Order: sequence, then C-alpha cells, then structure tokens
Amino acid sequence: MGYNLVAMLSKLGRILQEECQIDPHRPVLVGVSGGADSLCIAEFMHASGYPLIVAHFDHKLRPDSAADAKSVANFARQRGLNFVVGQGDVSARAERSRETIEEAARAARYQFLFEAAAECDAQAVVVGHSADDQVETLLMHLLRGSGLNGLGGMPYRWLPNIWHAEIPLVRPLLGVWRAEIMDFCRQKGLNPVEDQTNQDPAYYRNRLRLEMVPFLETFNPAVRKLIWQTAQLLQGESELIASLVETAWAGCVLETGVDYVGINTEITMEYPVGMQRHIIRKAIAHLRPGLRDISFDAVQSAVAHIQPGKAFVETDLISGLKIVSEPGSLWVAEWEAELPLGDWPQLKEAACTLEINGQVNLNSGWQITARRTSRDDIPFPLSGQLTDENLAWLDLKNVELPLIVRSRREGDKFQPYGLEGHTQKLSEYMINQKIPRRARKDWPLVCSGDEILWVAGYRPAHSHQVTEVTEFAVRLSLRRSDGSGH
Repeated sequence: MGYNLVAMLSKLGRILQEECQIDPHRPVLVGVSGGADSLCIAEFMHASGYPLIVAHFDHKLRPDSAADAKSVANFARQRGLNFVVGQGDVSARAERSRETIEEAARAARYQFLFEAAAECDAQAVVVGHSADDQVETLLMHLLRGSGLNGLGGMPYRWLPNIWHAEIPLVRPLLGVWRAEIMDFCRQKGLNPVEDQTNQDPAYYRNRLRLEMVPFLETFNPAVRKLIWQTAQLLQGESELIASLVETAWAGCVLETGVDYVGINTEITMEYPVGMQRHIIRKAIAHLRPGLRDISFDAVQSAVAHIQPGKAFVETDLISGLKIVSEPGSLWVAEWEAELPLGDWPQLKEAACTLEINGQVNLNSGWQITARRTSRDDIPFPLSGQLTDENLAWLDLKNVELPLIVRSRREGDKFQPYGLEGHTQKLSEYMINQKIPRRARKDWPLVCSGDEILWVAGYRPAHSHQVTEVTEFAVRLSLRRSDGSGH
C-alpha cells in the first residue's frame, strides 16, 4: 500500500484537534498494549508535544504477558513519560460475570484506564483502534443483529461513555489502516509486541479479521474501504437520529431511577415504530450501559407492549431486566426494583375512620369525602353504568357506622355493583379493573365492619348502591384537593 508519512502526520494532527478535541496543553492518558497501533499513536502524540501518561493493563492471559508490560515501561522511560500499570485475572472475571474472555478483558482494561485517567487528572483516554478495527467492528455488530448505532461503528470521540461522564474515550487512528501503521512503526524504529492470541481463531474478532474479511475481498478487493465508508455514513445518520430520539425521550419518559425507566405509552405509540425501538434501546442502555448485544427480538417484544390494550404484563426482557406493562405506561426495570407509585390514591396508614360529612386525606392531595344527602339531592335514576366512578351513592339503612377507610387484607371479597350480587375475590377484581400491582396493597377501601362498600375510584358494593328513592344516603367522593378526579 502506498504511504506518505507527512500526509499521515498532518491527518492525525487534524483529527486530534477537530474530531477528538484534544487540548495539546493538558495531560492525556494513552492505553498502550505494546502492539503496533498503540505504539504508533503514543509515539505520534509524544513527538507532537502532547503531555502523555502511558498506561498498560496486563490481562494475564499469556505466560509471557509480564514481558509486554516491561516492554511498554521501557518505551515510556526512554521518552521520559510517566507510566502506570494495572493487572487482573481476566479468566476469573469472565467466569464470575459469565462473559466471554474478550468481553471480560475489554471491561477490565477500560475500567483500569479510566480509573487511572481520573487519578492523573487526564483530559482523555486515547486508544489505538485503527480503520481495520472499525471494519471488523461493523461486521461484528452486523452479524450480532445490531441497530443503527452499532452499524455506525466506533466514534473518534465518545462522551459520555459507559466508564466516565466527563472523560472522553478517543480513537485518533480510526482513519488509518493497519498497513500504514506498520509502515510508521518501521520508519520510526518501533518494535511492536507480537500478541500470539491475535492469531487465535477461537476469538470472534480474530475470525472476522483472519477469515471473513479476506473472504469478502474475493468478491471486491476494495471491500474494507467500502465498509469503512459505510460506517462513517451510518455514524452521521446515527448522530442525526440521536438528536431526534433525545427530543422524543424527553416527552415520553415518565420517570427514571437507578433501576427503572417509566415510559408513557400513550405518547410513545404516536411515534413510528422505528422511534419506539430507539426509545426502548435507550431505556435498556440507561440500566445496562455496558450491554452491547441488544437483540432485535428483545426490543421488538418490548415495543409490542406499547400498543393499545396491553396491560398488566410482567415479563423477562434481557440481561436481568423485565418489562412491566400497565395502562398508559411501560416500565423497563430490574426484577427487584421498587417502581414508583405514581399518582394513584394511596392510604398513608393502615386504617382510619371516615365520619359522615367528613374526609380522609390520602397521598398527593387525594381525599375521600362522605356527605349526607337528602332524597332531593340524589340524581335518580342511577343505572348499572355509573358515569363517574369517582362518586358512589350508598344506601346506609343496613350499614354499621362508623365507616372505615382501610387497605387490602388477605382473603378480602367484594360484591361489585352490576354483577347481580356475585361475590368476587378483591384481588381478582383489582386485576380486572387494571389497578397496577404495586398500587393494590394500599388502595383505599371504604368499609363497614369487615364488609367492603366501595373500592375508591371504582364501583360500590352491589348491596349498598342506592337503587331507589331513600330518605338517607351518603355521597362518597374520591377527588384531589384541587377538584380533579381519578
């Protein structure tokens, strides 16, 4: 491959300033494995006057890995550069976390690099990924079923990233081919370490590099350049879509926590299904920032719960996360997460008395009031389909006072109005009425003795609903203090 050292130096200088946004006067931490790519970028930045800290992580995957660390230490010492080294048992980590060796090595390496960068007050972490790595990354994501973000490959500058919110990960060599890097190392007299594991086809990325890319080149010798250009194009498209997703996200998300994301499905369903997928992916990324393989099937299963009529489903999603579908909302959460109660009426204590012409205060401004009414104030006829379930008109001729407002008890039963006196388990009634699971425990129930007269906000008991003219009735109301209803 033809190569021009002056042109490469000029290109790298521009990329560091424009794409990577590196300040030449502030410290930069460079991850150096000892291979050609990382030696190349470290040598170039040192020669260009950047203040460097050289960092090396020993994965302990090879018996001679300590020799690599010694080689990198010599490289740093010869140039008068600060050197930091870390090490870890990647094989043990992979077994504990059920990751592949590649995933565990990557996670351990970047964790060390960013911790070291923070300790050194470095402005960025620089790594030596090349244009060839970009091609392999796109192919890897394509074969794993990635979305647009994955097919865009690696950015020159990544911030915020999954390791740090303020320190960027930068890859200045993404536009430089490996053959050019090897030429640079030869001309500069650098002696890269040869990692024999890079030739082991047991590793997924190695098989792509050693087998798939050469096979594709039999169809088109320029395939690597074309794939690299495709990554650049898709990355631009991804940035455009990301800005649209951020706008949609701000309008669709109900609430976020460390272990849950709530999505307003009524708003989300108004967007095209492509945007719905992006919102789901963003919710997963919020909870699993390091998760790279988010499958199409997982995302599509979540999108299916955004559609109308989906309610009260709790099911597995991906990577220890679940989907909780409720009327008007969808939650992506850890299985053990305590989801917020939202805006539903809830009792603040186990039980309290509701006086006639009195009220009980609930959470968030909710109130249950009881008002005695005369026969002239009852809006007859009251038929089977009540128009406002926030109101209940009770005939109290056979009711023992005082009224009690309490929460649900084990074994509670209820005779909802309209079921012709049939008794139903309260738990079944709440499910049928689509009361969210986490709101059922403290949902307010108006009772007389052990008998439930009204599930607040829903229908009253069949035996106590006013059905004919009576001299004495009580009007129960569930309202907010501002007058709005459930």
